[in-house]
Amino acid sequence: MAYVGDPIELDGPLFVAENSLIRQSVAARLMSLLNIGGFGLVAWEESSRHPERPFVYRTTNVPVFDRNLKSLAQKVHATSMIAHIRGVIYDPGETVGAQNLHPFRFRGAHVALAQNGDLFRFGEMRYDLVDVVGPELARCVEGTTDTEWVYALVLSRLEDPFGPATAEEMAAAAEESLRILGEVRSRHGIETQSPVNLVIGDGRSLVATRFCFDYGWYPDDDSFFAGEREFDFTTLWFAVGEGFSELDDSWDIRFGSSARAAIIASEPVGSDSIGWLEVPEYSMVVITRDDDRISVDVRELDL
Repeated sequence: MAYVGDPIELDGPLFVAENSLIRQSVAARLMSLLNIGGFGLVAWEESSRHPERPFVYRTTNVPVFDRNLKSLAQKVHATSMIAHIRGVIYDPGETVGAQNLHPFRFRGAHVALAQNGDLFRFGEMRYDLVDVVGPELARCVEGTTDTEWVYALVLSRLEDPFGPATAEEMAAAAEESLRILGEVRSRHGIETQSPVNLVIGDGRSLVATRFCFDYGWYPDDDSFFAGEREFDFTTLWFAVGEGFSELDDSWDIRFGSSARAAIIASEPVGSDSIGWLEVPEYSMVVITRDDDRISVDVRELDL
């Protein structure tokens, strides 16, 4: 989930909404898997001290039982945020730890990133990316996830990996990164479905992709990746309105004469999908906030 707009209390989209992000971790409407690998949040507030520095919270606990997160969400207001609940393969060998939680934001970087998806046979791709991202970014990688390497790759496509970036610069970096990942997959002969839904933000703008390599091609075995055939193309939705607030004890979109807030999520967050738009497959959404007005551009990914 990601948000940009007028200040909101984080409790709304995280807990209060009928289909809040925390509720989705245990009872998602569009996927049957539990997401129990931990929770991460970066949130910016323009009126705070050092507004370019986001508030960061990460925990390997299951967020539905996290009283600290609930208390913070009831207090913290944000003009932008990216939140993510990590899903992991149900396997004792899976690494669950703070170093693997999204969103990723290297120390000193302005841009943060989270991902829904997985790159099949990523262990074979990892070392191809070292030369592409450069040693200064490769040294920042602490965890074992494909997402952290994708984040390093996106940063490497920016003119200044640790400096401010415009929405268009982030969009171009995301598209170029997907192109490079496709080339690496081709070199290794990887042709198995691998969804890469990215959300990238810097506190003022959001860029999100709904993309999948080799959609519909699954391994013929009993692995987690073979089981993905039970699900449709990895979902992504967005909504734009005058704001988001509690209506009749539920948190939802509020329409009006202006567009002052936008939210992106893997599923519609409110009580129903009215007012929400599904991001087309193989597309990118670019959301910018200028003079407190939200602009949205949905464009096809040319890969």
